[in-house]
Amino acid sequence: MERGAIKFFSEIFGLDILKDYVGEITFFKEFRSMMSIAGSGGGLSARPLTSLGTPSKSRVGQNPRTGKAAPPLVKKCRALGPLADFHQYVVARRQVRREVKSISQTLSVGLLEHIHTAILDASEDKTRGIRDTTDARRVDIHSTVQEIRALQTSLDATDDDDEQRAFEEDVTGKILWISWCGILSEVEQLLAEVVNYIRRERDSMTPEGVDRFRQGLLEIGDIILKATHHHDHDDDLTHLQRIMVDAGAGVSRQQLWLAARIPEQTSQPSIPVGRRVCSASEKSK
Repeated sequence: MERGAIKFFSEIFGLDILKDYVGEITFFKEFRSMMSIAGSGGGLSARPLTSLGTPSKSRVGQNPRTGKAAPPLVKKCRALGPLADFHQYVVARRQVRREVKSISQTLSVGLLEHIHTAILDASEDKTRGIRDTTDARRVDIHSTVQEIRALQTSLDATDDDDEQRAFEEDVTGKILWISWCGILSEVEQLLAEVVNYIRRERDSMTPEGVDRFRQGLLEIGDIILKATHHHDHDDDLTHLQRIMVDAGAGVSRQQLWLAARIPEQTSQPSIPVGRRVCSASEKSK
């Protein structure tokens, strides 16, 4: 996968904005190396995506990526507390709303619900965690990368414009799906560490400080919750989301294209071979 492609996929998943909420997501760095290995004919161990993002039980602070995400969240919580300077409060609230809206306009919109859950966990001392990731955890990196390679080969071999578009959507859909699964798996680990970091910060505060800090957390959670109910996707993003979900469900656009051609071919009147030959010979006389 070229650098330009990595930049494109990173942007449509909003990874730059997500850094302040979940930490740095490194999936595309590893995915690029995996694609390079597969393309060079080297061995690639078949392993499920869970091995990329199994939640860690290590102490918080050992992951430098989490350390970069939690402080901005802590700062936002303090700025949104009831005793914060009013101007500071307004600026912080606008910033959070702007960032959350930006995330909601990417393919990572589904992560907002998980970020909201993590914020509730941090404020209520409960652990809900990310649910419904069964499909993501069943994705096999090796087989999916090989499928992408095979689809690319078929795409290069066809001259039909419509079939090319169908193959292009299949390739894009599979890359988007494996990216979503990898990002979700990584975020599961990162959010657990962010929650623990925030709890450690909170535990060092006075009771009054804890209450103010919790109110700031809940205000951020409320902004995120509202964004999960009001998606404002453009047509291009909606289309990308659709082909991503289709790829995850095993739907092939190229197979649908082939199936749609069958009725067209069978509806055309057939001419007996003998009659065709006869007509051709008559014309030659």
